[in-house]
Amino acid sequence: MTGEQQADVPPTGRSDATAQDSGLGPSPAGAAGGSGEATGAPHIDVTALDLGGDVVFVTDAEGRIVDVNDAFVRVTGYSKREAIGARPNLLSSGYQDERFYEQLWRTISSGQVWEGQLVDRRRDGALRTHHATISPVQDHTGRITHYVAVERDVTTELGRQGAVGSTGLLHTDLTGRCVYADARSAALLHSSSSELLGTGFLNALEDADADALREVIQMAAELGREHRLDVRATGGAWLHVEVAPLSVASGSVIGAVCGLEDVADQVSVHRELARRDAFVFSVLDALDDAVAVVDGDGSVAATNRAWLSASSQRKQDRLLGLRVGDDARAAVRQAIDAGDADARTFGEELHRVLSGMSSERQEGSRFRITPLRTDDGGAVLRLLPG
Repeated sequence: MTGEQQADVPPTGRSDATAQDSGLGPSPAGAAGGSGEATGAPHIDVTALDLGGDVVFVTDAEGRIVDVNDAFVRVTGYSKREAIGARPNLLSSGYQDERFYEQLWRTISSGQVWEGQLVDRRRDGALRTHHATISPVQDHTGRITHYVAVERDVTTELGRQGAVGSTGLLHTDLTGRCVYADARSAALLHSSSSELLGTGFLNALEDADADALREVIQMAAELGREHRLDVRATGGAWLHVEVAPLSVASGSVIGAVCGLEDVADQVSVHRELARRDAFVFSVLDALDDAVAVVDGDGSVAATNRAWLSASSQRKQDRLLGLRVGDDARAAVRQAIDAGDADARTFGEELHRVLSGMSSERQEGSRFRITPLRTDDGGAVLRLLPG
């Protein structure tokens, strides 16, 4: 019973108990109390719950552990003798806050089951991430006598997913707080795994990207499908993040699994291409003649300011009306249908150039068509004077 990221601790039944006593934060006055040994208290056989490798432990109404199963000993590293009589904050990792425990307290002390993900610390100091269910047990009068915590480990499964390849792996809750980070994700963010827990992961990203990631995690949980985005770390690294909803057997979505991949090289390439594009556009804009560039498929790849200016002056000219992304061949057909006598000649010349039938400059229409000597082909269209 740790809660979101600390030791799972059932509420104490004493109205004068402190947060330090219970590990859950202050208990409300008048909360259900009494010893599990009271007359009418149901008997709980923890060995009957020793199934599937889940950690199970039982506390009395005052929050002291009264029994643990074998998986508890194996997973946490604490013996039964060490655990029985202690409080669940024996497992505390320090990542749950007071507000978290107050919410957990309100749930189980009212007789309801609490469910959520937690990070505990094992006896050897290693962190483990698990999904916990904490259930209150009542006697025949309705008085709470015990709390039963069942914890299913997710650290091992996440570790298996991230064991192959260069992708880092993180597990967050629904708010984006990190509850598990593998060594690869820590290396990508130049941090330790423990430093990424809680808000550490989001703090390692640029503010705008951290906000975007929170929204993507919520969308992944709500829509039940993967989402992707690129984010920038505060240290300058660019990361591609694949966000998938993480659910438990009941179908409840408890958070997200985030795969991290270094995309600094790809970003560098994209920036270089953008720089070159900017250079090409600046050259085109420096020309006084109206110029457009058409790729090998006939789509307009670029126009300069003079082209846009000329088209605004000749609004009826369908060919001058070409814009980036338009199909030049389709515009030719429309111009022919509209009665543009010059459009047919232009279309034939453009076809010869783009199909590779001619490598010579074409000047039979009101446009000079110059072939581009590239592997993909293409042409430069220049409006002739007059």
